[in-house]
Amino acid sequence: MKRSSTTHPKRLQITESHRRYKAGFNGEKSLKFFYRYLPKKGLHFIPGIRILHDDYYFQMDLLLVTPHFLLILEIKSHAGHLYFDDKVKQMIRILEGKRECFEDPIEQVKRQSYHLAKIMEQYEFPAIPIERLVVVTNSSTFVEFSPTYKEAFERVIKSPQLQYKFAEYQQNYQDAVLQNKEMRKFIKLLFKLHDVYDPDVCELFQINKNELTKGVFCPKCDQLSIMQYTRANWWCANCEHKTKTAHVEALIDYALLFSPTITNQECKDFLYLPSRSITTHLLKALNLPYKGSTKSRCYNLLPLLDSK
Repeated sequence: MKRSSTTHPKRLQITESHRRYKAGFNGEKSLKFFYRYLPKKGLHFIPGIRILHDDYYFQMDLLLVTPHFLLILEIKSHAGHLYFDDKVKQMIRILEGKRECFEDPIEQVKRQSYHLAKIMEQYEFPAIPIERLVVVTNSSTFVEFSPTYKEAFERVIKSPQLQYKFAEYQQNYQDAVLQNKEMRKFIKLLFKLHDVYDPDVCELFQINKNELTKGVFCPKCDQLSIMQYTRANWWCANCEHKTKTAHVEALIDYALLFSPTITNQECKDFLYLPSRSITTHLLKALNLPYKGSTKSRCYNLLPLLDSK
């Protein structure tokens, strides 16, 4: 969003994608408040695991692992009025007079449960009960079910209900299936199988990277002015702000949008630096890992992402 024009033909698509991602992130964050009411002992939280199985990637928003049962949470942060329809297996959202149809999250989490059970079977873990819930985190969202959708009454909850549903499962499953050693082995396996979803953002939105704005943006100026490097400082002609480190944020943008590695010439061009010697000085000062000799040296920008 920051490096594309406000009139770019894909701007609305990018903005909507960002809005959905931010809503989902905030929804998962708000649910953490209710984790405090769950048991502290023998419970492990495994977020965002994504695994390839039978040529299909399945991803669980949150997996709760206990010795007695597993619990998959599908977290939804939609605002408005949600209606779960069992006739055509869909979720209808009504917001500001607009109706939208989504895949039924109950079916989503059911598939996740199936694949997780198959993974456990494949790696010869004991068969353990797998429960599943759809958690609506937006407190102002109105949730409604079709009268015949009995599973929705059982599986769809608001965040405050998590404590009581968890206690219900504890009551239902009192026999330990996974011993401590098996639990650790299972959790280790999940992280080993986890495949991070990290698409090329420009390819995802079908944007030519040449359309993105280069340069170092002023961190103080609302107009996103391009700063100039002069006298060992980045200087903004719009608000006259000076700083020595504004290029770090620009290099993080480069790593996310262009490439996780950068050469001296690529850095010089992207930051609009006046010379190769200044570019070399700035890159060396960041203590980034690199490969190659002086002329063909290529710097790894990923440590900058880890520092965020």
